[in-house]
Amino acid sequence: MLLNGTSVLAIVAAAALAGCRHDKVIVVPTQTTQAQPSTNTVIVREAPPAPREESMPQNPPSPNKAWAPGHYEYRDNTYVWVEGQWLDKPNAGAEYVSAHWEERDGGWVFVAGHWR
Repeated sequence: MLLNGTSVLAIVAAAALAGCRHDKVIVVPTQTTQAQPSTNTVIVREAPPAPREESMPQNPPSPNKAWAPGHYEYRDNTYVWVEGQWLDKPNAGAEYVSAHWEERDGGWVFVAGHWR
């Protein structure tokens, strides 16, 4: 079967749209107010790998430290492991909420570690 130039172009275009796209990430503008700076929510279509097994050191170097477990971040179209580390507490009663991924809007959104 011979294909003319238009048919070949149509097949190549369809193949490109079907599997060769670079749509691993969706950037969604976040609604802001004048009091809050503009940010974007990045949604990654591919689920993150399961967290790696890592051991938390048994004793903190001081009572003013909290352990931040390792986690995956998404950089340059791939997941990259970030090792756990000790962080300085902002105050004596502060609790650290670990960085994690949440399934949202048809993909995965990274929630950075933070204090509460």
